Amino acid sequence: MTELTVNQSQLYAVVEGCIELASDYFNKSLVMPDIRFDLRGKSAGQARFEIERTLGVVRRHTFSIRFNRLLMEENFKAFVDDVAPHETAHVIARQVYGGRIKPHGQEWKMIMRDVLNKSPSVTHQFDVSRASPKPFIYQCDCTNVQHVLSTIRHNRIQRKHSSYLCRHCNAALSLACS
Repeated sequence: MTELTVNQSQLYAVVEGCIELASDYFNKSLVMPDIRFDLRGKSAGQARFEIERTLGVVRRHTFSIRFNRLLMEENFKAFVDDVAPHETAHVIARQVYGGRIKPHGQEWKMIMRDVLNKSPSVTHQFDVSRASPKPFIYQCDCTNVQHVLSTIRHNRIQRKHSSYLCRHCNAALSLACS
């Protein structure tokens, strides 16, 4: 395992503080999630929940939070103030209320407001131009029309797993020459 940077250590401490606040609030011992800094693309953070089963019997639940390292470095204060509490609230909600709640539902909003004393906002306003890969430009039979495809869709086309059609001319999209 690699050592954490100063910013990563501080973000880890923020998550730990949120878990402690929620443990006290709900009078319940909550599990600290694994923290990773491997998220890429436009998302600032992501809470993940996995269930390990043996022969259909639940053996244990694991919780993790993934942070976008590049966006964190560029927007550190916002990560401390907003992103880390936001993702941690998902982990807390899952542990307290179970898996049958909406991701940004009333339980999550209550945790954000009443437990963590934060505004329950759902999206960030970060500049993602450096974090997001250059889009792939595709063309169809329409005149002067370009279609911007994500890396995932581009790779699906290249691997011949999918094809995409223009909604107007119904022609298959092809990669535009650069």
